[in-house]
Parts: sequence; C-alpha cells; structure tokens
Amino acid sequence: MEEDTGSDSLSRPDLRLQATTFAGYTAPSLSPAFKLDEGYSDDTRSQSDKDLVSDNVMSLPEWVLAQSEADRAEFAYSLLRSLSTTTLAGVVDRLNPLLHMDPVVKLPPELTFQIFSYLEPRTLLTASLASRSWRSRILDSGLWRVLYIDEGWRVDTRAIRNFEQEHAEALSPQTRRSRPRHSEPDLGEPKLKKRVPPSWYDTRGADGQGSSNGKVGPDNEGDHHMADASDRGTHTSIEKPGLASPSLAHNSIAFLQPPLKSSLLTRTPNGSVRVNWVHLYKQRRRLEANWHHGRYTNFQLPHPSYPEDAHQECVYAIQFQGKWLVSGSRDRTVRVWDLETKRLWHRPLRGHLKSVLCLQFDPSPEEDVIISGSSDKSVILWKFSTGQKLHQITNAHADSVLNLKFDHRYLVTCSKDRTVKVWNRHELLPNDENYPRICNSGGASYPSYIVDLNDIAPNMLEASIANGQIKSLKAYSLLMTVEGHGAAVNAMQLNGDEIVTASGDRMIKVWNIRNGTCLKTLMGHEKGIACVQFDSRRIISGSNDNTVRIYDHISGAEVACLRGHNNLVRTVQAGFGDPPGADEALRMEALEVETAFWKAQQEGAPVHLGPSALRRAGYQSNTAGSRDPRDIRAIGAKIPPGGGGSSWARIVSGSYDESILIWHKDRDGAWTIGHRLRQADAAVNAARGNLSDAARAAIQAQVRQLQAAQAPVAAPAPAPVVQQPATTQNNTQAADQDTAEDTPTPPATNNNTQIPPGPQDGSSATGPSTAGTATHPTSQPTQPAAQATAPAPMPPPPAAAAAAIPHPIAVGHQLHHPHRNRATPPTSRVFKVQFDSRKIVCASVDPRIVGWDFACGDEEILEACQFFRGL
Repeated sequence: MEEDTGSDSLSRPDLRLQATTFAGYTAPSLSPAFKLDEGYSDDTRSQSDKDLVSDNVMSLPEWVLAQSEADRAEFAYSLLRSLSTTTLAGVVDRLNPLLHMDPVVKLPPELTFQIFSYLEPRTLLTASLASRSWRSRILDSGLWRVLYIDEGWRVDTRAIRNFEQEHAEALSPQTRRSRPRHSEPDLGEPKLKKRVPPSWYDTRGADGQGSSNGKVGPDNEGDHHMADASDRGTHTSIEKPGLASPSLAHNSIAFLQPPLKSSLLTRTPNGSVRVNWVHLYKQRRRLEANWHHGRYTNFQLPHPSYPEDAHQECVYAIQFQGKWLVSGSRDRTVRVWDLETKRLWHRPLRGHLKSVLCLQFDPSPEEDVIISGSSDKSVILWKFSTGQKLHQITNAHADSVLNLKFDHRYLVTCSKDRTVKVWNRHELLPNDENYPRICNSGGASYPSYIVDLNDIAPNMLEASIANGQIKSLKAYSLLMTVEGHGAAVNAMQLNGDEIVTASGDRMIKVWNIRNGTCLKTLMGHEKGIACVQFDSRRIISGSNDNTVRIYDHISGAEVACLRGHNNLVRTVQAGFGDPPGADEALRMEALEVETAFWKAQQEGAPVHLGPSALRRAGYQSNTAGSRDPRDIRAIGAKIPPGGGGSSWARIVSGSYDESILIWHKDRDGAWTIGHRLRQADAAVNAARGNLSDAARAAIQAQVRQLQAAQAPVAAPAPAPVVQQPATTQNNTQAADQDTAEDTPTPPATNNNTQIPPGPQDGSSATGPSTAGTATHPTSQPTQPAAQATAPAPMPPPPAAAAAAIPHPIAVGHQLHHPHRNRATPPTSRVFKVQFDSRKIVCASVDPRIVGWDFACGDEEILEACQFFRGL
C-alpha cells in the first residue's frame, strides 16, 4: 500500500518532475563533493529566465525549494532510486543535454574559427569526427585557407580569382524565392530570430499547431527554424546555428544547380562557386610528400619526338613561369618553350653575336618582355608573345654580361668587367621618385646628364623642367655604374631598393639602388662565389669552395654552411616558407639560441665563436643549422641557425660535379641532403618514357654492342655504366672547348671565380649555320622511333634511340671514351637550376633541358597546381 501511495503521489501533476530541453540550463550537483568537468556550470541562477522556465514543467512545491541544495540532492537521489531501470534510463537521457554542453554549438562561429586556427591539421581532422556540428565548423573553407597560408605556402591569388569568376553561378532571385523552405542553401548560416507580434501566439493551439480561426501567420520566406542546442526532437537535421558544411550546402541545391565537376570547387550558401581550400590544402600536402619521398617523373625539352627544336649547344640560362620557359644557349639563341607540349612556342630569337649567358622574362600583358645578356657585351629586349626584337643596348659593358635582373622600375646588369650598372625601364624626370640620387662618397659614378638634386632648389627644378632645359631620360638610359668588386661580378639579385652582388673576389656586397652606396659586405667563402639569392631576410650563395652558405641579411652573420658537392656550386635557389609576420618569430628563435650559447659558456662548456670551434680536437662542428652551442659561429643574427623557415623549406643546388642536391630540414632544424639528382639520368628517363617498344628493343641491342666494343678498353674489373646524354664525338670536343673558355675555372693564384663569358672571339663559337648543325645528332638521317630496328654493329643510331644511349663508361670517377684512352670532360655540368612548387628544371652542358615533375601525373594534384606557387 505504501508503494502504491508513493506511486500515486509521483503521478500527480503538481509533483511530476520533467527535465527541460532548453539550452543553458545546468543541473545542480548531487553532492558538494561532486566535481564537474571543464565547461560545466553549477550556478543555474546565472542562466536567463527564458532558459529556465518551460511551459510544460510544473514548478516544485515550496517545501522542496525551502530545503538546502544538499538536502534537495539527497531527496532527488532517493526519488530516482525508487524508479525502475527503464524509467531511470529515460530520465538520464533527458538530463544529458543539460550536463553536456557542446562549446562549438554555444560559441559563435567567429570565435571557434579563431580557436581552430591554432590547432594542427591532423588534430582538426580527428576532432571533425566528434559530431556534425564540429565537422561543419572544422571543414570551413576559410579556416583551411588560413591554415594553408600559415604553412608558408604561397598561392596565386589572381589565378584563384579568375577561376572563381569563370565558374561562379549565383542563383537568380526568382529561383531562390520559388524553391521550398527546407531547401534553403543557407540553412546552417547564423541568423537573428524573427520577432513576431504577441497576437500570433494566440493562434497556436495547445498541441503547437495553428488554430482554425482564420488568422494568418507571418511570412516565413527566407527564414528557417532556429533550433536550440538541446532540441533533438523534430528538426534533427539542424545541428547548430553556424557555418554550413560543404556537403550540406552542396546537397541542398543540387537539384537546382549543375553538379560540380571537381572537388576543387565548392558552393557557398548563395549558390556561387568558390575554391575549396580544404581540397587545396590536401593536394599541397600530397605534393610536398612527393618532394619529401623523392617521387617524380622526368621530362625533357624538346619532346624526344621533336629533336629539331633543341638548342645546338649547351644551355647557360633558363627561367620558367607558369606554362612558359625561356632558355639561352651558347648557340647564340633565345628560345621560348611551352611546358605543356614540350615544344617551341615560336621561332628561336636570333640577335646576339655570342653566347647568351643570362635572361629574365615577364609574360604578363603589362610587360610582355624578355631581356637577355650575352658574351657580346650587349643586352637585347624582345617581345615575349611574338619574339620581336624591341631594343638593344650595344656595349652595355666592357666585357661579357654575366647576369641581369629587372623590375617595373630598373634593369640591373653585372659583368666580367667587375661593374654593376643600373638602367631605367621607363622615361624619367628628375622629379620622379625613381630618379637616382647622387652620392659622392659611394662607389657609384653617374653619367653627365644625371642632375644632382642636391645642388638645385625644388622650385628651380620644376621651372627647368617646364622650360625644357632639363629633358626626360629615355627608357634604358644608364643611371649609374657601381664599382667595388675586385673580380668579375658573377651573380646578382634585385629586391626592392637593394642589389646583392656576388663576385670572384669571394665577397658579397649589398648596394642601395637609388644612390649606389655599398650598405654592407659579407665574407665567409674561401673561393670565388658563382651564384647568389636574396629574399629580404637571407642571402644564399654558392661558391667554388663547393659549399652553399646562408647569411643573415641584417647582421651579415653566417648562419649555415652546407657541404655536399665536390665541385663548384654554380646555381642555387632556396625557399624557406616563412608564414606571414615571421620576422618577430625568427628574432625570438634566434634570441633563444643565443641565450643557450651564453648559458653554456657561463657553465664552462667548451663553446667558442668563429674558426676556433673548427680547430678543437675531437669535435666536428656542424654548421648546417645545428643549434648545439658548440656549433654556433656568430652572435647577433636576427634569424636562427640554418636560416629559420617552416618545416617545408628546401634548397636546390646544382654543381659542376654533375649533380643536383635537394636539401631538407631534419627534426632539429639542420639542413640535410634529401635527394641527389643527375641530369644525365633524367635525360635517359625522359627519353625512354616516350619510346615505343620497338625503339626500346633497338636501344638495348645498341647498348649491348657498345659494351662489347668497349670491353677491351675498359679496366679489368667490372665497371658500372653511367648513362650519359647523347652527344657525338664532336659535341664532346665542343664541351671541352666550352670548359676551357666559358666555365668559371679559378686561376691557381687567387682562386677567383668567373662565370663563363662565352667564346673570346667569333671564330671560337660554332654558329648555328655551320659547325653547330654538323655536330648536332639531329643532322644525321633519322627514322621514326616506332620503326627502329636493331642496327648493324656500329651504324649511326636513330635519333629517337640515340637520346638514351650511354656513350661513356665510368670507372671510379674517370670517364673513358670507347675510341680513346684519355678521359673525356664532363658532359652534364649543371649551369642553372630553377624550381617551383611542382617541378625542378635544369640546364647543363647537354643541349637538352630536363626536369623533375613531382606531381607524378596525379590528376587532382595537377588540377590544383595551377594555384600553387613556391615557398
């Protein structure tokens, strides 16, 4: 009877307890010792009244509310123990929404965006499995755009903008108004609740449905249900008021819009198309993984099927951008290539009288220009789109033009004559901001027509210009000549208002482009310097001492020395992947390393600065970026050892040892050799990848015959066959001559390095119409690769097959020609290397230009690469 009485009392309306389903309500603790997890609140009075009051829950009796919280907890516990297990489970289910608060649902999208931006991508992907609410916020395209940029990866914003404009398909207002309410694409967007008049509630019945009194409710067009966090009833598809997931937005308008053909695209709530940064980030990670693991495919210019497009002699200079590559060769021509077809874009550009040693181009419609420098001392401007010769600076220098750089303001050239010259690219008046400022205390000299702005008042200057007494300078007029190096200026870089030059005198100098003053001089290399790069924070150089060194631009301190080549480092390019605003982070990182050094010295550790660290017995200093106090060689740098940068940083260097090194960072931040590439191997792989089965069989037969013919000449011990680029004996002799005249071989007395100036006279250079044609393999009769057959013992091989025949044999480090006992000169010395986010391209003694493509033919990566830029 007592149980029945208790049961009846619990069933009365005034004592029936129900758990609210409104968000924000938090249940009281069962006892004072009960500990709540982070994010919980046990003060229910802090919640607003609208969250605590429910129209379907009876208020508690006064005698219950009069008890203390501990007594009410004990009463509730005793009451719950009297229920059956099934009923108790239902109560627990109704209490769970009050105890467990989802912060992603409660916090505004802007705040969760900031929180998630601090997490690692792997952590974010794991967290996205928690719920639909978390997934929709984490897979926000804008969030992954921030993560992409924070990785230090660059992107072509113009290409993205054009791509989005081409594919944007915003819905018309008529279509938007006509579709059903449940198909709103902005269903997950945060909106303010609409306020309705109080009389509208009178039209609602007890069951929540509209009454039949004829009153009409408000127009719901464009509105949607605002579900509370704990509302798990009718609207189960609405998780939160926040950012809609890409899949939700896509599915809601799929029947109105054509399906997206690529994962690279996603639809915004208004129906327009935008780039999917989640997919873009994923493909960039996959591409970087290919770089790390050395997965690539090889290609060559020209395509093996069109050998007639190739340069006739070695290639000294290359630059590529997007689908275009421009090359300059010893055959005196400049050629423009289409990287997609591997063919020439238009005829070779002829105008130089000697070797083309340097070039730069800009294919944009605003510039549309190629500028090239030559051993003939001249600089020529070409129209990129047509190949038309626009202008020529004859006798730009007193000797070979070894390098040049330009921007929208200036053209800067450097030469074997030890000088650097600055030219204007557009007409200049003295009152223009780009007009040179004469500095008499510097190392610059100025032509007589340059006005000294220090000696003329501004009003007199304006009057002289207005009267025509001072005329504007024509485009490509010489502004100044800078002298200061003691040997040939082999390389230079232009960045903002600073010029960085590298010379055979073992020094790097930084100049002000506006007045020609020398800002600083960097030393450290033991022999002449052949190449240099400057990114406004670091200066990277390669030298005849076989090293690559990294300097802090601000302090001039050497922060890394990379040793891996065994011959002159002719070309280097680096990408450090600095995220936005990296200056302060780099400074703090350098300060931390410096503090550790002083602390170790105070504790009596054997740490010193400078060369003494190299002379200590029993310890080999690691100068590739190690942060061990024993390895620190300079104090006061604004960047840490190794140069800093992201974990994706890389350096690519090419050398006369016929190798290309890809440097990566290890876990300690020190540079290490990730991969060693060879131009000859890339040429063979590219040629074989485009041959038919019959041609490959013919090549194998020819290789066996060559090996048999070389057997009496080779050393008694078996020697590995090194696959070299296809060159005839005449080409090998030309390479010999090239080595003697055009390579930076240092004199034995001072170890100065000079970049190849080209032939010393016209007779030493084989022209394209004479010896160049006679020595090129394509001058021989050819037959299609598909029809190639196994030839007689030593006939001239087909052109398609000759590209892959390994002529020399390597015994140790000596190359032996099958027809002579003396060693042949190297045939794959690397002259120029350039890389971007996807590929490396190399120019060498071999007339063929070869490349390594790390996209590996993956369609998704290739599609995304159109937006990727380097580090």
